[in-house]
Amino acid sequence: MDLSERKRKILKAIIENYIETAEPVGSKYLAAETGGALSSATIRNEMSELEEMGFIEKPHTSAGRVPSPLGYRLYVDELMNHYRTTAREIETMRRALEEKIRELDRTMAEASAILSELTGQPTVSLSAKHSEAKVKRVELIPIDGSDYALVAVTVPPAVNNRVIRLEQPLAEEEGMAFCRAVNLMLQKEGGSRRIGELARAVPPGSPLAELIAQAADFIEQVELQRDTSDMVVQGASRLLDNPEYYDAKKAQQLLEFLSDKEKVFALARDPRPQMIHIRIGPENGEGAMQDASFVFTTYDLGEDTSGILGVIGPTRMDYSKIASRLVLLSRGLRGLMPIRFPEEEDGGAQ
Repeated sequence: MDLSERKRKILKAIIENYIETAEPVGSKYLAAETGGALSSATIRNEMSELEEMGFIEKPHTSAGRVPSPLGYRLYVDELMNHYRTTAREIETMRRALEEKIRELDRTMAEASAILSELTGQPTVSLSAKHSEAKVKRVELIPIDGSDYALVAVTVPPAVNNRVIRLEQPLAEEEGMAFCRAVNLMLQKEGGSRRIGELARAVPPGSPLAELIAQAADFIEQVELQRDTSDMVVQGASRLLDNPEYYDAKKAQQLLEFLSDKEKVFALARDPRPQMIHIRIGPENGEGAMQDASFVFTTYDLGEDTSGILGVIGPTRMDYSKIASRLVLLSRGLRGLMPIRFPEEEDGGAQ
Protein backbone atom coordinates (compact mmCIF):
# COMPACT_ATOMS: atom_id res chain seq x y z
CA MET A 1 0.00 0.00 0.00
CA ASP A 2 1.60 3.30 -1.14
CA LEU A 3 1.79 6.16 1.34
CA SER A 4 2.74 9.74 0.60
CA GLU A 5 6.02 10.95 2.06
CA ARG A 6 4.07 13.18 4.48
CA LYS A 7 1.99 10.27 5.77
CA ARG A 8 5.12 8.17 6.20
CA LYS A 9 6.81 10.91 8.26
CA ILE A 10 3.72 11.37 10.43
CA LEU A 11 3.36 7.63 11.00
CA LYS A 12 7.06 7.33 11.87
CA ALA A 13 6.78 10.20 14.36
CA ILE A 14 3.68 8.67 15.99
CA ILE A 15 5.33 5.27 16.40
CA GLU A 16 8.63 6.57 17.76
CA ASN A 17 6.94 8.88 20.25
CA TYR A 18 4.61 6.11 21.41
CA ILE A 19 7.56 3.73 21.80
CA GLU A 20 9.25 6.28 24.04
CA THR A 21 6.28 7.46 26.12
CA ALA A 22 3.60 4.74 25.94
CA GLU A 23 1.12 7.62 25.58
CA PRO A 24 -1.23 8.25 22.62
CA VAL A 25 0.15 10.86 20.23
CA GLY A 26 -1.90 13.91 19.27
CA SER A 27 -1.80 16.39 16.39
CA LYS A 28 -0.51 19.26 18.55
CA TYR A 29 2.62 17.34 19.45
CA LEU A 30 3.21 16.42 15.81
CA ALA A 31 2.70 20.01 14.68
CA ALA A 32 5.31 21.14 17.21
CA GLU A 33 7.69 18.45 15.95
CA THR A 34 7.44 19.84 12.41
CA GLY A 35 8.32 23.31 13.67
CA GLY A 36 5.05 24.70 12.33
CA ALA A 37 5.64 23.38 8.80
CA LEU A 38 2.32 21.50 9.08
CA SER A 39 -0.78 22.77 10.85
CA SER A 40 -2.68 20.73 13.41
CA ALA A 41 -5.66 20.58 11.01
CA THR A 42 -3.50 19.15 8.20
CA ILE A 43 -1.99 16.59 10.56
CA ARG A 44 -5.44 15.59 11.87
CA ASN A 45 -6.61 14.94 8.30
CA GLU A 46 -3.53 12.80 7.60
CA MET A 47 -4.00 10.93 10.86
CA SER A 48 -7.64 10.28 10.01
CA GLU A 49 -6.60 8.76 6.70
CA LEU A 50 -3.86 6.68 8.35
CA GLU A 51 -6.50 5.39 10.76
CA GLU A 52 -8.84 4.46 7.91
CA MET A 53 -5.96 2.61 6.24
CA GLY A 54 -5.37 0.63 9.46
CA PHE A 55 -1.91 1.97 10.40
CA ILE A 56 -2.97 3.72 13.62
CA GLU A 57 -5.79 3.33 16.13
CA LYS A 58 -7.68 5.65 18.47
CA PRO A 59 -8.00 4.53 22.11
CA HIS A 60 -11.46 5.18 23.52
CA THR A 61 -10.20 7.43 26.29
CA SER A 62 -7.89 9.69 24.27
CA ALA A 63 -7.89 12.05 21.33
CA GLY A 64 -4.43 10.82 20.37
CA ARG A 65 -3.50 7.83 18.25
CA VAL A 66 -1.43 4.68 18.84
CA PRO A 67 0.18 2.39 16.25
CA SER A 68 -1.62 -0.73 15.06
CA PRO A 69 0.18 -4.02 14.32
CA LEU A 70 0.01 -3.06 10.63
CA GLY A 71 1.66 0.27 11.45
CA TYR A 72 4.43 -1.44 13.39
CA ARG A 73 4.99 -3.83 10.49
CA LEU A 74 5.42 -0.97 8.02
CA TYR A 75 7.72 0.77 10.49
CA VAL A 76 9.93 -2.31 10.91
CA ASP A 77 10.03 -3.06 7.18
CA GLU A 78 10.48 0.46 5.78
CA LEU A 79 10.56 3.38 8.22
CA MET A 80 12.78 2.73 11.21
CA ASN A 81 16.38 3.93 11.30
CA HIS A 82 19.17 1.48 12.02
CA TYR A 83 20.08 1.82 15.66
CA ARG A 84 23.54 3.28 16.13
CA THR A 85 25.29 1.17 18.73
CA THR A 86 27.73 3.25 20.74
CA ALA A 87 31.27 2.18 21.56
CA ARG A 88 30.25 2.15 25.23
CA GLU A 89 27.40 -0.30 24.57
CA ILE A 90 29.74 -2.55 22.60
CA GLU A 91 32.31 -2.48 25.40
CA THR A 92 29.62 -3.19 28.01
CA MET A 93 28.42 -6.21 26.05
CA ARG A 94 31.96 -7.40 25.38
CA ARG A 95 32.84 -7.19 29.08
CA ALA A 96 29.64 -8.93 30.16
CA LEU A 97 30.16 -11.77 27.71
CA GLU A 98 33.80 -12.26 28.60
CA GLU A 99 32.98 -12.32 32.30
CA LYS A 100 29.96 -14.60 32.12
CA ILE A 101 30.35 -16.99 29.18
CA ARG A 102 32.67 -19.69 30.40
CA GLU A 103 31.00 -23.05 29.92
CA LEU A 104 28.81 -24.31 27.06
CA ASP A 105 26.15 -25.54 29.48
CA ARG A 106 25.78 -22.02 30.92
CA THR A 107 26.21 -20.09 27.69
CA MET A 108 22.61 -19.55 26.65
CA ALA A 109 21.32 -18.83 30.14
CA GLU A 110 24.01 -16.19 30.56
CA ALA A 111 23.44 -14.73 27.08
CA SER A 112 19.71 -14.55 27.71
CA ALA A 113 20.29 -12.76 31.03
CA ILE A 114 22.63 -10.26 29.35
CA LEU A 115 20.07 -9.59 26.62
CA SER A 116 17.30 -9.05 29.17
CA GLU A 117 19.50 -6.56 31.05
CA LEU A 118 20.29 -4.65 27.87
CA THR A 119 16.74 -4.51 26.52
CA GLY A 120 14.70 -4.27 29.73
CA GLN A 121 12.37 -6.99 28.47
CA PRO A 122 11.92 -10.73 29.08
CA THR A 123 14.15 -12.93 26.93
CA VAL A 124 13.98 -16.56 25.93
CA SER A 125 16.73 -18.93 24.88
CA LEU A 126 15.66 -22.10 23.10
CA SER A 127 18.29 -24.77 22.51
CA ALA A 128 18.14 -28.12 20.76
CA LYS A 129 20.85 -30.77 20.71
CA HIS A 130 20.71 -33.13 17.75
CA SER A 131 22.41 -36.50 17.94
CA GLU A 132 22.29 -39.43 15.59
CA ALA A 133 23.54 -42.85 16.69
CA LYS A 134 24.78 -45.65 14.46
CA VAL A 135 24.73 -49.20 15.82
CA LYS A 136 28.10 -50.88 15.25
CA ARG A 137 27.71 -54.10 17.25
CA VAL A 138 25.13 -56.14 19.17
CA GLU A 139 25.42 -58.75 21.90
CA LEU A 140 22.84 -61.20 23.22
CA ILE A 141 23.04 -62.04 26.93
CA PRO A 142 20.88 -64.83 28.41
CA ILE A 143 19.09 -63.82 31.60
CA ASP A 144 16.74 -66.60 32.62
CA GLY A 145 14.90 -69.16 30.55
CA SER A 146 13.57 -67.38 27.44
CA ASP A 147 14.49 -63.88 28.70
CA TYR A 148 17.48 -62.15 27.07
CA ALA A 149 19.21 -58.77 27.18
CA LEU A 150 19.87 -57.36 23.73
CA VAL A 151 22.79 -54.88 23.89
CA ALA A 152 23.67 -52.40 21.11
CA VAL A 153 26.94 -50.44 21.01
CA THR A 154 26.77 -47.21 18.97
CA VAL A 155 28.91 -44.50 17.45
CA PRO A 156 29.11 -41.90 19.03
CA PRO A 157 30.00 -44.21 21.93
CA ALA A 158 26.95 -45.30 23.88
CA VAL A 159 25.47 -48.55 25.12
CA ASN A 160 21.75 -49.28 24.78
CA ASN A 161 19.91 -52.37 25.96
CA ARG A 162 16.48 -53.92 25.85
CA VAL A 163 15.15 -56.96 27.70
CA ILE A 164 13.20 -59.28 25.38
CA ARG A 165 11.16 -62.39 26.03
CA LEU A 166 10.86 -65.15 23.45
CA GLU A 167 8.22 -67.89 23.26
CA GLN A 168 10.95 -70.51 23.69
CA PRO A 169 14.60 -70.32 24.73
CA LEU A 170 17.28 -70.39 22.03
CA ALA A 171 19.94 -73.04 21.70
CA GLU A 172 23.37 -71.61 22.57
CA GLU A 173 24.63 -72.02 18.99
CA GLU A 174 21.56 -70.14 17.67
CA GLY A 175 22.36 -67.12 19.84
CA MET A 176 25.98 -67.14 18.67
CA ALA A 177 24.93 -67.46 15.02
CA PHE A 178 22.47 -64.59 15.45
CA CYS A 179 25.20 -62.26 16.79
CA ARG A 180 27.63 -63.20 14.01
CA ALA A 181 25.06 -62.60 11.26
CA VAL A 182 23.79 -59.30 12.68
CA ASN A 183 27.28 -57.89 13.31
CA LEU A 184 28.37 -58.86 9.81
CA MET A 185 25.30 -57.08 8.40
CA LEU A 186 26.02 -53.97 10.50
CA GLN A 187 29.45 -53.61 8.84
CA LYS A 188 27.78 -53.04 5.48
CA GLU A 189 26.48 -49.68 4.25
CA GLY A 190 22.85 -49.38 5.31
CA GLY A 191 23.06 -52.77 6.98
CA SER A 192 21.14 -51.71 10.08
CA ARG A 193 18.04 -51.20 7.94
CA ARG A 194 18.29 -54.71 6.52
CA ILE A 195 18.49 -56.77 9.73
CA GLY A 196 14.96 -58.03 9.19
CA GLU A 197 16.08 -59.76 5.96
CA LEU A 198 17.97 -62.32 8.06
CA ALA A 199 14.62 -63.85 9.00
CA ARG A 200 14.33 -65.31 5.48
CA ALA A 201 17.01 -67.87 6.36
CA VAL A 202 15.17 -69.31 9.39
CA PRO A 203 11.81 -71.08 9.80
CA PRO A 204 8.89 -68.65 10.22
CA GLY A 205 7.56 -68.51 13.76
CA SER A 206 10.72 -69.97 15.27
CA PRO A 207 12.35 -68.33 18.33
CA LEU A 208 15.21 -67.16 16.10
CA ALA A 209 12.81 -65.47 13.66
CA GLU A 210 11.13 -63.78 16.64
CA LEU A 211 14.51 -62.62 17.95
CA ILE A 212 15.50 -61.18 14.56
CA ALA A 213 12.23 -59.22 14.35
CA GLN A 214 12.69 -57.75 17.83
CA ALA A 215 16.36 -56.96 17.14
CA ALA A 216 15.47 -55.11 13.91
CA ASP A 217 12.93 -52.99 15.78
CA PHE A 218 15.40 -52.29 18.62
CA ILE A 219 18.20 -51.22 16.28
CA GLU A 220 15.83 -48.95 14.35
CA GLN A 221 14.76 -47.23 17.57
CA VAL A 222 18.35 -46.75 18.71
CA GLU A 223 19.33 -45.17 15.40
CA LEU A 224 16.44 -42.75 15.25
CA GLN A 225 17.65 -39.17 15.64
CA ARG A 226 17.41 -38.16 19.26
CA ASP A 227 16.73 -34.51 19.92
CA THR A 228 16.76 -32.92 23.34
CA SER A 229 15.51 -29.40 23.86
CA ASP A 230 15.65 -26.85 26.63
CA MET A 231 14.35 -23.32 27.29
CA VAL A 232 15.58 -20.57 29.58
CA VAL A 233 13.47 -17.47 30.35
CA GLN A 234 15.23 -14.49 31.87
CA GLY A 235 13.81 -11.21 33.18
CA ALA A 236 10.17 -12.30 33.17
CA SER A 237 9.39 -9.78 35.92
CA ARG A 238 10.52 -6.96 33.62
CA LEU A 239 7.26 -7.47 31.73
CA LEU A 240 5.49 -5.72 34.61
CA ASP A 241 7.50 -2.54 33.99
CA ASN A 242 5.55 -1.97 30.76
CA PRO A 243 2.30 0.04 31.07
CA GLU A 244 0.65 -2.49 28.74
CA TYR A 245 1.03 -5.12 31.46
CA TYR A 246 -0.05 -3.16 34.53
CA ASP A 247 -3.22 -5.25 34.12
CA ALA A 248 -2.35 -8.28 36.29
CA LYS A 249 -4.57 -10.67 34.31
CA LYS A 250 -2.99 -9.72 31.00
CA ALA A 251 0.50 -10.05 32.46
CA GLN A 252 -0.33 -13.42 33.96
CA GLN A 253 -1.51 -14.76 30.61
CA LEU A 254 1.78 -13.85 28.91
CA LEU A 255 3.87 -15.15 31.82
CA GLU A 256 1.99 -18.46 31.66
CA PHE A 257 2.70 -18.57 27.93
CA LEU A 258 6.42 -18.07 28.61
CA SER A 259 6.40 -21.08 30.95
CA ASP A 260 5.20 -23.42 28.18
CA LYS A 261 8.24 -24.66 26.26
CA GLU A 262 6.25 -26.24 23.44
CA LYS A 263 4.27 -23.05 22.77
CA VAL A 264 7.39 -20.89 22.69
CA PHE A 265 9.17 -23.34 20.36
CA ALA A 266 6.12 -23.23 18.06
CA LEU A 267 6.27 -19.43 18.11
CA ALA A 268 9.77 -19.52 16.59
CA ARG A 269 8.60 -21.50 13.59
CA ASP A 270 10.67 -21.85 10.39
CA PRO A 271 13.42 -19.34 11.20
CA ARG A 272 15.97 -18.41 8.55
CA PRO A 273 19.52 -18.91 9.89
CA GLN A 274 21.41 -15.92 11.29
CA MET A 275 18.68 -13.40 10.47
CA ILE A 276 16.73 -11.11 12.76
CA HIS A 277 13.06 -12.06 12.78
CA ILE A 278 10.40 -9.63 14.01
CA ARG A 279 6.90 -11.01 14.56
CA ILE A 280 4.38 -8.42 15.62
CA GLY A 281 1.08 -8.91 17.48
CA PRO A 282 -1.38 -11.02 15.46
CA GLU A 283 1.50 -12.47 13.42
CA ASN A 284 2.14 -14.61 16.52
CA GLY A 285 -1.35 -16.14 16.42
CA GLU A 286 -4.13 -15.86 18.94
CA GLY A 287 -3.95 -15.84 22.71
CA ALA A 288 -1.44 -14.12 24.97
CA MET A 289 0.96 -13.24 22.14
CA GLN A 290 -1.51 -11.43 19.89
CA ASP A 291 -0.73 -8.16 21.70
CA ALA A 292 3.01 -8.84 22.02
CA SER A 293 6.00 -9.01 19.71
CA PHE A 294 8.84 -11.50 19.37
CA VAL A 295 12.25 -10.40 18.08
CA PHE A 296 14.68 -13.30 17.70
CA THR A 297 17.59 -14.83 15.82
CA THR A 298 19.10 -18.28 15.51
CA TYR A 299 22.48 -19.45 16.78
CA ASP A 300 24.76 -22.43 16.28
CA LEU A 301 27.16 -23.44 19.05
CA GLY A 302 28.62 -26.47 17.29
CA GLU A 303 28.54 -29.97 18.75
CA ASP A 304 25.15 -30.35 17.02
CA THR A 305 23.67 -27.68 19.29
CA SER A 306 21.51 -24.93 17.83
CA GLY A 307 18.67 -22.76 18.95
CA ILE A 308 16.99 -19.40 19.16
CA LEU A 309 17.61 -16.31 21.28
CA GLY A 310 14.94 -13.64 21.43
CA VAL A 311 13.09 -10.85 23.21
CA ILE A 312 9.37 -10.93 24.01
CA GLY A 313 7.54 -7.77 24.99
CA PRO A 314 4.77 -5.34 24.07
CA THR A 315 4.29 -4.29 20.45
CA ARG A 316 5.46 -0.88 21.64
CA MET A 317 9.14 -1.78 21.76
CA ASP A 318 12.20 -0.15 20.21
CA TYR A 319 12.65 -2.70 17.43
CA SER A 320 15.75 -1.08 15.97
CA LYS A 321 17.64 -0.96 19.27
CA ILE A 322 16.63 -4.48 20.27
CA ALA A 323 17.52 -5.91 16.85
CA SER A 324 20.91 -4.19 16.96
CA ARG A 325 21.76 -5.60 20.38
CA LEU A 326 20.55 -9.03 19.36
CA VAL A 327 22.84 -8.95 16.30
CA LEU A 328 25.85 -8.04 18.42
CA LEU A 329 25.11 -10.72 21.00
CA SER A 330 24.56 -13.43 18.40
CA ARG A 331 27.86 -12.52 16.74
CA GLY A 332 29.61 -13.00 20.04
CA LEU A 333 27.87 -16.34 20.60
CA ARG A 334 28.82 -17.66 17.18
CA GLY A 335 32.46 -17.07 18.00
CA LEU A 336 32.12 -17.68 21.74
CA MET A 337 35.64 -16.77 22.84
CA PRO A 338 37.48 -14.66 21.94
CA ILE A 339 34.72 -12.21 21.04
CA ARG A 340 35.42 -9.79 18.21
CA PHE A 341 33.25 -6.80 17.43
CA PRO A 342 33.63 -4.43 14.48
CA GLU A 343 35.44 -1.21 15.23
CA GLU A 344 33.21 1.86 15.28
CA GLU A 345 33.80 5.56 14.94
CA ASP A 346 31.50 7.84 16.92
CA GLY A 347 29.00 5.03 17.60
CA GLY A 348 28.65 3.88 14.00
CA ALA A 349 25.56 1.96 12.87
CA GLN A 350 25.25 -1.77 13.32
